[in-house]
Amino acid sequence: MDSFFGIGFPELVFILVLAGLVMGPHRIRQVARTLGRLIGQMQSVSRQFTRQLNAELDALDSPEFKGAMEDMKALREEVDELRRQVRSMPQELAREGRGEVRKAIDEGKRAFKPISSNAPRNASRYTPQPETEADGAPASSPQESLPTPIQVADDPE
Repeated sequence: MDSFFGIGFPELVFILVLAGLVMGPHRIRQVARTLGRLIGQMQSVSRQFTRQLNAELDALDSPEFKGAMEDMKALREEVDELRRQVRSMPQELAREGRGEVRKAIDEGKRAFKPISSNAPRNASRYTPQPETEADGAPASSPQESLPTPIQVADDPE
């Protein structure tokens, strides 16, 4: 026994002699019995813990547990594969999105090409001409009878 809680053999002997002087011979017997019971209980708890630990370790070797561990490994691999797929999704979506955007732009160009070729040169100044009837008089439209915001006195705009 090299050291006991960092206390060497000479220090332990000194502490025991000092305790004997302070407590007296009758009290030392009671303290020794109490310490003996306490050490016995600690050894009993230690043995129970060791038995329980060995039982748990033996249970780990059972085929049932091994099957569960293999299932856990398979699930972990599936989760890792799903993580890889989820991480690659933004890249795939970006590629697909670029293709869709290009298609939409091409379709838009094709759809607006005939309109832009028939439009007059000053398309921004282009104003539609009022429709006329066969005799040359302007055609009456239902829009002419509607009031404009300027004609309405209570208009908040």
